[in-house]
Amino acid sequence: MAILIGMVRTRTFDPTEALTKAVQLFSSKGYSETSMEDIVQATGVSRYGLYGTFGNKRELFEQALDRYADHMGKQAFLRLLEPDASLRHIRNIFSERVADMCCQEESKGCLFIHTAMELAPQDDDLRDVLQKFMHRMSKLFSVGLESAKARGEVRKELDVRAAGELLTSTMFGLAVLGRTGFNRNALEGIVDNTLGAMQ
Repeated sequence: MAILIGMVRTRTFDPTEALTKAVQLFSSKGYSETSMEDIVQATGVSRYGLYGTFGNKRELFEQALDRYADHMGKQAFLRLLEPDASLRHIRNIFSERVADMCCQEESKGCLFIHTAMELAPQDDDLRDVLQKFMHRMSKLFSVGLESAKARGEVRKELDVRAAGELLTSTMFGLAVLGRTGFNRNALEGIVDNTLGAMQ
């Protein structure tokens, strides 16, 4: 029986690490400005390895978008579902995001902002992904605010659904402002004023 040598290739890279680097690259440069050669350079993975594991550039981008959504403060947001969730937990989410935007040696972008501005207007699938993610974020904020209301931390008449949508808009607005150079004090001031108006 003939033995075929070299027909099975052993994967020599960590797909999770490669996808994380792709997320960072897409977040910084956006989809259109990121080439496959950029991805090869950033990940250290050959085109063959990337295509074999993730598919083409669009398929890799969609997986990067899913990864970004999954790791964008996921645990902090899930904390809002717990019975003792408070305004402090909501503030912590914003504090973590502001710190992430302002305390990096290299400028970091927001993958959702890039996608919303660059691709979503003409791409129904990606627009749907973004809308679902933002709706989920708004819902979690609303649940946390309802708990905060029960604790007397926000106004009794506060519409938590509308307030949740406002906090989601603020979250994405901060990403835009951070990208344009607003400093940490300015961003934290926006958070303070937004949350303060609900008390």
